[in-house]
Amino acid sequence: MSVCGIPKCVWNVECYAQDGVGYRGNQTSGTQNGNTYTCQNWSRDFPHPHIYHPSPSNTALYGIGQHNKCRNPDPRNAALPWCYTTSFMVRYVYCNQIPFCEKTNLPVFHF
Repeated sequence: MSVCGIPKCVWNVECYAQDGVGYRGNQTSGTQNGNTYTCQNWSRDFPHPHIYHPSPSNTALYGIGQHNKCRNPDPRNAALPWCYTTSFMVRYVYCNQIPFCEKTNLPVFHF
């Protein structure tokens, strides 16, 4: 509860719903072809330059911040959380270890 008695918004961190835009969990790696890759910090452009840096709108809409957690700031082109990698050879990976909420028994809240 917040100070004024109104419940705080709680993001589901165990799974992602719909296109993963609302995912705010702590996953920091993804897999591709059986290999696991660590996510690049969203505030960095190395080794992969990108346009999804922390900003008031990117933080509010997509959870982009000073971290390397999986997010989906591009729902028109991706259907689940993803991240840029720290590998020079792999630009990005999908964070496919995160379960899809609708396939679990976890509650899903749509805002």
